Amino acid sequence: MVKLAQAVGKAMTAVSIALMIVLCIPITYEAIARWFGAPTIWVFETTLYAFIFLGFLGNALAVRTGAHFRVTLLIELFPQIKKAFDLIAQLATLSFAVLIMAAGSYFVWYSFSNGILSDSLLAIPLWVPQLAIPLGGLGLFLQTTVVLITGQSTQNPHSLAD
Repeated sequence: MVKLAQAVGKAMTAVSIALMIVLCIPITYEAIARWFGAPTIWVFETTLYAFIFLGFLGNALAVRTGAHFRVTLLIELFPQIKKAFDLIAQLATLSFAVLIMAAGSYFVWYSFSNGILSDSLLAIPLWVPQLAIPLGGLGLFLQTTVVLITGQSTQNPHSLAD
């Protein structure tokens, strides 16, 4: 289970990094096209959806490297019960991940079953970019489960391959 969750997290990290790199191409193309007076109709919408995926799939990397948002006031005040606070934070994160997966899945299902399209000329089915929400929740859930099972609080934030 842990190996599978780590593999999914690494795959989501790889997709996020690839999206970050690939996004440079259409944005540069759009800047040049606009300079020549020929703006496109597809760059803004597709790069916006890619940024959404990048953000949600990045949850797995944030948990794995310890870069996610944490309030540490109570841990600093009561360092002797740090493990209890960590457990509470991990259980809260798991609950939040389940909520994101459930709400996101409903969101995707609703858009898919009703055939909702974007209001642009591309008319992209909105369930496609909305799929980032439950997938991001899944990555958050799996990586938090790995941290909970293995007891690893964080890894080196500068090492993406660990």
